[in-house]
Amino acid sequence: MRTLDANPTLPPAVENALATAIDDPGRRTVTVASGIPFSAIAWGDVSASPLILIHGITASARIWWRVGPALAASGRRVIALDLPGHGQTGHWIGHHRFRDNATDVAAWVRAADVDRPDLEVVGHSWGAMTAAALPIAGIRPRRLVLLDPPCVPFAVISRMASDPSEVTYPDLETAIAAVTRENPAWSAEDVQAKAEALVELDIEAARSVLLENGDWDGGLSSLTEPAAAGVAIRMTRGDPEAGSYVPDTAIPAFEAVIGEGNVATMPGAAHAPQRLQPAQTTAGILAALA
Repeated sequence: MRTLDANPTLPPAVENALATAIDDPGRRTVTVASGIPFSAIAWGDVSASPLILIHGITASARIWWRVGPALAASGRRVIALDLPGHGQTGHWIGHHRFRDNATDVAAWVRAADVDRPDLEVVGHSWGAMTAAALPIAGIRPRRLVLLDPPCVPFAVISRMASDPSEVTYPDLETAIAAVTRENPAWSAEDVQAKAEALVELDIEAARSVLLENGDWDGGLSSLTEPAAAGVAIRMTRGDPEAGSYVPDTAIPAFEAVIGEGNVATMPGAAHAPQRLQPAQTTAGILAALA
C-alpha cells in the first residue's frame, strides 16, 4: 500500500483550475431505455478522452464542482452524472442493488456515446460500489478508480439511514442553514452543493440503498467476477483516523485482487475528501489514472 503526499504538487493548469473552478458549467440529460433521464455536468474539451465521475449516497454530481474542472485541466473530458433518485436525475425505479444500478449507469454510458477504449471511471462511496460492477454490466474502462469504497458491515452503513444530517429538506434556505451548522469548515460552495443535493434527494431511494444491500465489501465481490479480469483497477482511500470507510483490515483483500501497488491512502483525508482536501483528492485520482 502506498501513502500519498498530504501536500501534493500539481501541474500549474490543474492547480489553477482548482482555484478558479467553474461551478455548474451546464447540463445534459440523456434518457436510457429504462426511462431514467440521467442528468450530467461536464468540463473540458468534448473531443478529449472521457472520464466519468460517480458520486456517493445523498450527494450529487455537484460534489465534484472543484475536482471535476481540475481533472479536466489534465486533458480529459470530465463528466459527472447524477445517479437515480439523486440530483436532477431523479426517477427512482427501485434498483437499489449495486449491480442493478451499474446496469442503469452502463446504459447511460452507451447512450451518451462514451463507451470508448479510452474511457476512465472514478466512483466514490456508493458510486465506487456501482463502478466496481460496471465490468459485469459490459463496460470495461481503461482505468477504474474506487475512491474510499465502503468496507463496512450492515450495522454501520445502515446508521446513515437515521443520520439527522442526511435527510431531505423542503427548501434550499433551510438546507443551507442545516448543512452550514453541521459542517462549519466547509466552503460556501460545498455547503451549497450538499444543500441542493439534500433538497433534490429521493429519501426512499437513499434508504433502499443503505438498508437493502447488506454488508458493503468495497466492491470486492464484483471485482473478483470474471468480467473484471484485465481491467486496470485502483483503490484510493481516505485516512481511517479521519473518517475513511476503508479500515486497515480490508487492505490485504484489495491487494490480493488488484495488486499491492494499486492501493493508496490519502493521509488526513475523510470519507468524502472532495470537500476539505480537493488538491489531495485531485492528485490521488491523477496518480491512480497514471
